[in-house]
Amino acid sequence: MEGVLIFDHNNDLMYQNLNDAMRAKMYKHATELGLVQDDKTDIREDLDSNVLIQIFSPLIASQRIMMCQFDNAYTSIQMENNLNLVFDEFLGYLFVQISTLEVEQIKRELGVCICFLKHICGPSVYIIKNDTRKSTMLTNLIITYRKLYRENQGVLVEAIEQLLLNVDVKNTVVSALQAATEKLKQDPHSQRSHSIMFVGNKFLSLYSSRQAQELSPADMLFLNIFCQTLNRGENSKRIESHVLFLQGSNNHNTSGCIPHIIHVSKLFDDVFLVLLIEHGNISLCGNLYDVFFALQKLRNLQMQMDVENLRSAFDGLETYVKHSVDSLKKIKHNTPEADEAVKHFLSKWDNLRKRYSEFFKTSDSALIVKIESNMPMFVEAVKEVFKLLCAECSTLEHGLQRVSDIADMVEDKLTEVFNFLQVKSQKNFSMGSYLEDFPGLVHFIHIDRNNGRIVAPGLDQEDSSNILKERIWSMVELSRTYLHKGNMSMIWKDITYSYGYFLWFEDINGTALKPKEFPDFSTVSTKPQLIPGILAGDYYQRLIETCFPRTAANKIRCYELYCVHLGLVTSTNVLEHCRRLAVTITDLTGCVGNPIDLL
Repeated sequence: MEGVLIFDHNNDLMYQNLNDAMRAKMYKHATELGLVQDDKTDIREDLDSNVLIQIFSPLIASQRIMMCQFDNAYTSIQMENNLNLVFDEFLGYLFVQISTLEVEQIKRELGVCICFLKHICGPSVYIIKNDTRKSTMLTNLIITYRKLYRENQGVLVEAIEQLLLNVDVKNTVVSALQAATEKLKQDPHSQRSHSIMFVGNKFLSLYSSRQAQELSPADMLFLNIFCQTLNRGENSKRIESHVLFLQGSNNHNTSGCIPHIIHVSKLFDDVFLVLLIEHGNISLCGNLYDVFFALQKLRNLQMQMDVENLRSAFDGLETYVKHSVDSLKKIKHNTPEADEAVKHFLSKWDNLRKRYSEFFKTSDSALIVKIESNMPMFVEAVKEVFKLLCAECSTLEHGLQRVSDIADMVEDKLTEVFNFLQVKSQKNFSMGSYLEDFPGLVHFIHIDRNNGRIVAPGLDQEDSSNILKERIWSMVELSRTYLHKGNMSMIWKDITYSYGYFLWFEDINGTALKPKEFPDFSTVSTKPQLIPGILAGDYYQRLIETCFPRTAANKIRCYELYCVHLGLVTSTNVLEHCRRLAVTITDLTGCVGNPIDLL
């Protein structure tokens, strides 16, 4: 049984995604409570929102009280019959997942759900309630992720597999993507763009215009899952167009919420061309994104009556609003609606700012009531400005013919390598080429956390490989548990196999770096509690910042290596193989590393 629910600030249900078993259970429970008539409800359809609100309202109210009054909200609840509830929050919206999976896996899925929602809605989470297209997209993304998590080792470790190509094929692909980007730049609104190619669930190549913002590893993984989701559609079109909000690289001050128009073209079977065009004013979008977070922080402090920290939180909001106003002055509003929305935004902010100024002068707690009555109007004004100037795109369907022409051009350029790409989509490479140099080695996964790419042999779909596949999945889960406790290298065995896991750091010159102490995140009460991965928050970025606090994070490289050997292979041989394997992968990808130095 599995289900995801999203509640807004008023505890109204905005989104539900229940599988058949969970829907049947909820329907049965609602019937027992007298909330539905047994002969009038089709359990194949979503339950009425009011019914689910009545079922969950005591639990949600309790969660809000724990969060607002005590700043100690529930993270999970374990119940009988192996049923677990996990809670998470984003911008004041409460996310609840119910499942029979382990709590840690539910936390990961719920974090991924929030990641997907941020990518398709940005901070405008509320639109998921009435926008059928986006709510359906979120549901389909979750379904695709769950399927890939069970089958794809890249999604398992939250990285994307790098397709290994010879120089001639690589040059052909890059040339085609460069031509696509140049064609896009002929439109003055498409100067900042990316052309990306995926082959199945593998990354092939990327070409970006000079002005475009760098994409993050989480963006690339999301885009691939997005393509896989579109490919699952029964009536999938050759070209799909959407507005997405990508995170961008942490190295840029505009990262966090960058609006993009995305056109996905299916060229051949499992070969996707992704054209990304940065949309709107990036600076304005990023500043408004910060305003949403600052407002939520103020709300929480006021509900907790934390007057001491209220001034600093308001100063933060004032700074972000000032930056937003500066950005608004530099752009032209093309519609009367946008002009009116900006005027309304400035008016409501001026009113709210005066209320806070009065409070800070007098410290009269009664003024908090006036602040709270004025804040919703300002929040709505922020939402409207973001919607009109960042989220909406009147040219989304415009230019589809141009995109179609670009897709045709790229397809023609790739015709001669089509068969090669089709084979590669099924299996990048096999373990056979490594058996002679690494006797006893059964499988490995090398992950470059700087670009979110993995190098790993393909897994056959034969029955004999299912045992190995199960062991690989359990190996990754076990290593995450120990990594969270600060163990960055380990070797262990079971009856059949020996396993090795190594995480290490290097500087930009490839010199191994060893942190003075290994952080134990399992004992740290900081919020949010990240889990190893990149979709629900970049765990490895925080790991680097914690291990090397005096060094710029972009100057540190992080790598992981998983190895599976036959059980008869000694630990000494496992270490030696890992050392040489890291060097071998260097020849393939250009990354360097020597995990043995960190033992």
